[in-house]
Amino acid sequence: MSRKSAPTTEVRDLRALLETVVQALTLPYDLADYDPRILRRAGLVRVLVGEALKDEPGNLGWNLDHLRSRLAAEQAEADQRERNRCRKCRTPFDPTDTRFDGRARHNETPWCRACVDNCHDGGAEHVCVICDPQRYGGDPR
Repeated sequence: MSRKSAPTTEVRDLRALLETVVQALTLPYDLADYDPRILRRAGLVRVLVGEALKDEPGNLGWNLDHLRSRLAAEQAEADQRERNRCRKCRTPFDPTDTRFDGRARHNETPWCRACVDNCHDGGAEHVCVICDPQRYGGDPR
C-alpha cells in the first residue's frame, strides 16, 4: 500500500488558482448586470491565467492573490452600483433630478422620487413594496 505524498507548493497554488477561477466565473444568473459582469470577470481571468502560464511556477501565488483582489474590487463596485439604484424600478439614482417625480433618491429610502410619487397615486386599496415593505420581505422603512 503506497502513501500519497503531500502536494508541492506549486500544486497547491495551482489548485487554489483554479478554484478562484471557478468562483470568478460563477455569478447568480438573475443579476440585472450579469452579462457585463461575467464578461469583465472572464477577461480578467483570461489575462491572469495567461500570465500564470507564462510565469514560473513560483509566481502562481502572486497571480492568485492578484486575481482575488481584483474580484473583491469588482464585487465592491457591483455592490456600490446596486446601492445607488432604486429597489423598485432598478433605475440608477440621479441626484440632479430633484423634481417631485424625478430620479433622485427619495430622502434616505431605497426608492426614487418617481416610484414614491407613483405609489402615492395608487388609491385607498393600494399596497406595494414602498408603502408596506414588510409585506414583501423588504426593509421596514
